[in-house]
Amino acid sequence: MVLLLGCAVSLIAGPGAWQRCLGAVCVLAFGAVCLDAVQDLLDAAARTAESCQNYLLTFIPVYSGAAAAGGQTGGAAVYGTMFLAMSNFLAWAIRRVLLPLLQVYFCLSVSSAVWNNAGLAEAANLFSRSLSFCLKCCGALFSFVLGLQNILAATADSAALRMGRSVLSGAIPVVGDAAAAALSGAVSAVQLLKGSLALAAVAALGAMFLPVFVRCALFCLAFDLAGVLALGSGQEACGQVCKTFSAGARLCGSMLVLYFFMVFLSTALLLLSGGGIG
Repeated sequence: MVLLLGCAVSLIAGPGAWQRCLGAVCVLAFGAVCLDAVQDLLDAAARTAESCQNYLLTFIPVYSGAAAAGGQTGGAAVYGTMFLAMSNFLAWAIRRVLLPLLQVYFCLSVSSAVWNNAGLAEAANLFSRSLSFCLKCCGALFSFVLGLQNILAATADSAALRMGRSVLSGAIPVVGDAAAAALSGAVSAVQLLKGSLALAAVAALGAMFLPVFVRCALFCLAFDLAGVLALGSGQEACGQVCKTFSAGARLCGSMLVLYFFMVFLSTALLLLSGGGIG
């Protein structure tokens, strides 16, 4: 509606200083409407990250206990310490650092369009590129560290369990083999419980994140369509605002994707690394 109104006013005013003045007012109004909308999106993303972290604070000790009971003491220690610290840090960074930086990015985008300032536009692009680069680096670093730690812990846990079965089989006369088989059966039962817990956790976290993912996708689509309308009606400044806001909505979604991916990867690695233990 703001874009259509701006287009009509621009046609009525005709070329000249009045058109430039009314164009700046239109861009300012359009930017204010967009900022209000994306602020709601950022608030929803922050609440989602906080809710997810509160859920993990309850789930991680339970899942670690189930993994330790199934013979994955090393994996449980990694999951309950390193992953918990990483998830806490990432949730804090999303709420306290990355989302506020996105607010700065949006404000710079609107200001550059209103004042037609190339320096502000370059600063907004620099913010976007820097945030995207940081997210990629965090994803690669978390994946490498968690993957390496889980592989090392799984190797140690598997060796310890094989040694335990060998000790039971050789040290206890007659019933040693039966005791070792019973140990393997108990471990398999705990693995089944652990798999059920992992599936429930992934489903619960997916239910938390999916609405915000959908909102980010709809925001990207809405800004892309609005950008086409703005450029088609000759409002290049509003079109630039739409382009930058669409990129910001994608960055917001990427932050949540990174957080969900880290949770899913860590849980899946602990689950899969225990497949060969039983």
